[in-house]
Amino acid sequence: MQFRRLRFEKFTVTIFTANAGDERICPPSELTRGLTAADAPAIAHLLKGKDDARPLHTIPVYTKGGFEALGGDHEPDPRPLGSGATQFVRGIDNYRLRATADCSEYHCITPKSQTPVFWQRAFVGGKAGDTFEVEPGNFVYIAEGHISLAGHEWIGPTMLEITKPLKATIVEPVMGAKLWR
Repeated sequence: MQFRRLRFEKFTVTIFTANAGDERICPPSELTRGLTAADAPAIAHLLKGKDDARPLHTIPVYTKGGFEALGGDHEPDPRPLGSGATQFVRGIDNYRLRATADCSEYHCITPKSQTPVFWQRAFVGGKAGDTFEVEPGNFVYIAEGHISLAGHEWIGPTMLEITKPLKATIVEPVMGAKLWR
C-alpha cells in the first residue's frame, strides 16, 4: 500500500492507494487515540451493546475501488467506493483494511490536536447540480470533485473552513466529508 500526505491547518490527510488483496494494519493508537463513548456523546447510542466498539478518531473517505474492514471476530465489513465518514470501529486490537479491487484509494483525515477530540462527520457526495448546506464551524473536505461555494470554485483534494451559513453547489461529481464539533 502506498501513501501521500496533505497538511492543512487543523487536519492532516493521508491518501492511501492499494491493489486487490493489499492490507494495512491500523494500530489502535491511530484509530481511536484512546477515545471512549464518553468522549463522543453524539454517537454513544450507536456504541451501546457493542463492547468492542470505539469512536473513530480518524475520518475515512473511500474514493476508488473498494476496501473491507477486518477486525476481531467480525465478518469483513465492506467499505465501498463513495462511502466514508465512519463513526466507530470494532475489534481495534487487530484492525486491518484490505483492498478489494486494484487501484483502490481512500483518504484518511486525521485531526491535529494534542488531546484527542471526536469530530462529528457526514459523508458528502453527489452529482453535478446537487447542493448541500454548510454551517459556521464546519470543515468540508473535498477528496474528489469540484464545488462552487461563496462565488469560488474548489477542486479536490482540498479542505475548507466554513465561517458563515452557505450552500455548496456540486459542479463535477464529489466525494468528501463534512466535519463539525
